[in-house]
Amino acid sequence: MRANRADETENDGSAPRGGLANGTTRFALFGEVLLVGVIVLVLSLPVVTVVPVLAVGVRHLGRFLVGENDSLRRMLRDLLPAMRDLWPLGLLTPAALVLLAYNVWFARTGLQPGGQAFGVVNAVVAAGVVVVALRVAGAWIPGQHWWRSVRAAARCARLDLGGSALLVAAVVMCGVLVWMLTPLMLIVGGLLALAVLAVEHRSGQRPGVEEGRAG
Repeated sequence: MRANRADETENDGSAPRGGLANGTTRFALFGEVLLVGVIVLVLSLPVVTVVPVLAVGVRHLGRFLVGENDSLRRMLRDLLPAMRDLWPLGLLTPAALVLLAYNVWFARTGLQPGGQAFGVVNAVVAAGVVVVALRVAGAWIPGQHWWRSVRAAARCARLDLGGSALLVAAVVMCGVLVWMLTPLMLIVGGLLALAVLAVEHRSGQRPGVEEGRAG
């Protein structure tokens, strides 16, 4: 029985030895992650573009992993719809994080009674903001209203606490990588997009593949 299963695995062209589904190799996936990381880094320099650019990166990796023909041109073509749909979230997310980070810093100064608890609450809220923004980026479909996306992402974050914890861990690990070796900034955007994609697949979504349900 095991020998037969091994023979079937070897003859299965969709899962080559040392590779992934649909003929994708690990090296090819690494190349795409690096490409997405560079694009996310460059196009996120204005800061307010982080969420839309990450959404585009997640869709690109999603198409790549299911074997769709994809290109850099198609990826960049998604950028305009992403900016149009998600620009309010792109503005609000960094503004909220800056405010929450200031609150945490102020709480640590000891000038506010109960500052420690206040700082913890703000840190938890900041983590929630990050998770919701990442889930919006992971589930974005061109033409979908940003507020509808935020409500759906918040609900998904609440129902899938395990996935939300994984996203927080991914952000922390990306931060640690950059802290350890600054040039890794070139790849962390791609790693974060891949983590978002994995969590969305874990919760049953198919980012980058579903083209319907817009609006």
